[in-house]
Amino acid sequence: MTLKYKKEIIIISISFLLCLSVFAYIKCFFFHDRSLNAPLKNVIEYYHEEENKPKYKMATTKIVPTTTSLLTTSSNIPDEDMPYIEEITDYPYRNPPVFEDDGSIIYEGMTLTELTNKLNNHLKGYLMNTGYFFAKYTKDTGMDPYLSVSIVLLETGCKWTCSFLTVECNNIGGLKGGKSCNNGSYSKYDTLDDGIAGYLSIIYNNYYLKGMDTADKMASTYAESPTWAYKVNKYIEEIRNS
Repeated sequence: MTLKYKKEIIIISISFLLCLSVFAYIKCFFFHDRSLNAPLKNVIEYYHEEENKPKYKMATTKIVPTTTSLLTTSSNIPDEDMPYIEEITDYPYRNPPVFEDDGSIIYEGMTLTELTNKLNNHLKGYLMNTGYFFAKYTKDTGMDPYLSVSIVLLETGCKWTCSFLTVECNNIGGLKGGKSCNNGSYSKYDTLDDGIAGYLSIIYNNYYLKGMDTADKMASTYAESPTWAYKVNKYIEEIRNS
């Protein structure tokens, strides 16, 4: 009986060993640990941030021009990969930008200064003191500042700790094209305010002007995650009620 099926047994055994080898190869080379720092890894695992990547990423639209009078500090971010974002201490706007406020009301009864201060309360780490750029964009275009800040917080992880792409290349929305970030496909911006303006231009021209002026209206076009709008709206509520 055994001799009769000896050939079949040998074939099955070899096939089984080949399957094990292929599985081990795939596991070793495609599913190894990507060495995310612990806080960011927790955020990704909890919120499944991979699902929230925008469908529209190419920075092809013209940035809405803004005029500023700024005193900025330089950012000495190394080009090499950084093991822990928490080690960065030289943020671009550790000192807030200096700007002029004509006292006009620009959003929900607030002046440029008042809106800037409100937004700054929710912009931490590498994005600290950047509320002015979001508030100024609101003054120039009328775009909802709570919506724009909330999307950025979700995209960058800066509610907890900012992504490497944000810190290394001033790319706050995962935009591709143009100057390369570390020789990859993602874009690099020379300054953080350039990165903010580039991303807000994408939101404004490709969504806001087309009537998608809320997270719920943007959701199906912007992201694949069914919970994307809920997360953005939760951030909006936190900012508005602060």
